[in-house]
Amino acid sequence: MQKKRGAVVALGMFDGMHIGHRTLLMRAVERALEINAVSMAHSFINHPRSVFANAPGLLMTAREREACMRALGVNDVVMEDFTRPIAALSPRAFVERMRESFSMRVVAVGFNYTFGHKGEGTPQTLCALGAEYGFAVEVIAPVEAGGAPVSSTRVRELIENGRMREANAMLINPYALSGTVRPNRRIGATLGFPTANILPPEEKVLPRAGVYVSRITCGAETYRAVTNVGDNPTVNGQFITVESHLIGFDGDLYGKRITVEFLDFIRPERRFLDKAALKGQIARDTAHAKSWEANSG
Repeated sequence: MQKKRGAVVALGMFDGMHIGHRTLLMRAVERALEINAVSMAHSFINHPRSVFANAPGLLMTAREREACMRALGVNDVVMEDFTRPIAALSPRAFVERMRESFSMRVVAVGFNYTFGHKGEGTPQTLCALGAEYGFAVEVIAPVEAGGAPVSSTRVRELIENGRMREANAMLINPYALSGTVRPNRRIGATLGFPTANILPPEEKVLPRAGVYVSRITCGAETYRAVTNVGDNPTVNGQFITVESHLIGFDGDLYGKRITVEFLDFIRPERRFLDKAALKGQIARDTAHAKSWEANSG
């Protein structure tokens, strides 16, 4: 890592960029302005648990996290691979590594931040090391929603259960998947509901299989949509896809990159007796999405 001097550094994984992360990062930006320093964020590309075991799916890719951090006003973002040598560092060695890279004046972390070998370092450990090495530490108190602290784990569980309203209430932006539109079997078009199909990024969390009110962005254009996550059992699908019918769109999206924001769960995916029954249900799903409002029931 290239050395950065005089920085206020926010440390964390920042997966999902929820409202607790926003509070931490905005404080780092504010503190940097107060002391005329550079605001920075340090994070890892891969989940630390991926080094030793199966890691949970990510809520955001590294590129998505970086873009969100910079949108909040963070001057510089450093992303690196979490490796076994990094995992083996003691809390003191980890802090010394950060100091060598950043010459930190202030470090900002969340109340539940851990670091060093087996997560032995805590915010209290960091405060003690900061006093020894000459940098201040700001520990951000938990941000709560629904009477409990907001966390990436909590958001992930909600998404995996299709509870998008509750998850999105804790995120800076609605949960989204992005990808390049690819040809499929064009079954939606034969039913009168053409779809834009993407393969979800392997590292990201998939919402529960089912149908969602969604919002599609392609370039500067945005459309309300109905999105199905699943393997399309009625037409004997072979793999998981994310298929979206864009309401009011008439055009060709093949080869273009789109972003699908999941706004609300409509129903579980299920097998219908025939294509006619499926077509009728898609029509009802589309009508639901047209009339959907963010503050509705």
